[in-house]
Amino acid sequence: MTQVENSTRTLSELDARPIEQAQARSFDERDALLDLIVADGLHDATPSNSFRSGMYTDYFDEDMPLMLQVKAVKVYVRGITSSGFDGKVVGDNIVDQYRACFRHVETTLTAAKTSYRRVVNMVIFLTDMDNWEKFNEIFRELVPIPPCRAVIGTTGLALKPLTIEIVDCFAYRVSD
Repeated sequence: MTQVENSTRTLSELDARPIEQAQARSFDERDALLDLIVADGLHDATPSNSFRSGMYTDYFDEDMPLMLQVKAVKVYVRGITSSGFDGKVVGDNIVDQYRACFRHVETTLTAAKTSYRRVVNMVIFLTDMDNWEKFNEIFRELVPIPPCRAVIGTTGLALKPLTIEIVDCFAYRVSD
């Protein structure tokens, strides 16, 4: 069983505690345990490597009893594109748009007191699937722990010059 860094706490030990004791832990300790819970819930359907290795996880087990133990909250992020609040597309090329979109999601995750480390699901629309490799390069660079994901080709988004929309993204954080 995985252990929390600089602690002897494990997920099995957490699971064995009464909920009141588990929730009485410090925020920092519950926060570290949430990272373990998320990592422990991400799974691949088979140990076989495939062309997509390292880009996404096949499924996520949402262990609600453990989530309750650390007072975890699910965070849903709205659909986000590479356009700024002024409606203008950020970036002069596809790579810049991809980076901008992921940065916008990161800004929202940060405001929600979480991060890409705790994202467990993403649905992404791309207007040009010929840029699959460029997209995956940016994805690997900015998303450290591959969540479950779906990338869908589409003929267009709300504004003609947009090339990407992260339509669905959810993560977890620890409640104060």
